[in-house]
Amino acid sequence: MKRLSFITKVQRVPVSELPFETLTCNKTFSIPGSDKWPKVKCQRPAKLEITDKLEDGVRLYTHKLTLRLPDDDLDTSVPYAYLVTDLESNKYLIGVGDRPYPIINMSDIHPDSLGSSTFVEAVIQWIYTRKAPKIA
Repeated sequence: MKRLSFITKVQRVPVSELPFETLTCNKTFSIPGSDKWPKVKCQRPAKLEITDKLEDGVRLYTHKLTLRLPDDDLDTSVPYAYLVTDLESNKYLIGVGDRPYPIINMSDIHPDSLGSSTFVEAVIQWIYTRKAPKIA
């Protein structure tokens, strides 16, 4: 059975404003005020990949969020945490209040087709010992 869970909304907040520093469990929890976090203007749907691997006896989860932005106004001067919402209204938090922070790599894409527009692709990657938790 095919499951459709496209990322339909991306919000972000400086990690210094998170109400906690580290994740202590993989359970669903709530973040008061997260519905007021600023939205990232991007083409929908965005893409989220979560992979895991065992390295030196420690399970590491790699979260890779790929966004297509209309311009490169995404501030990278301070570390941010990202709250992504899928089509089924499930929310996942990418990032915590301390290191390791999510890393942003941006690319200017100039397509090879006259029917496509130029855009900026942002790849946000976060490697952590716990999978991104669900947010209520």
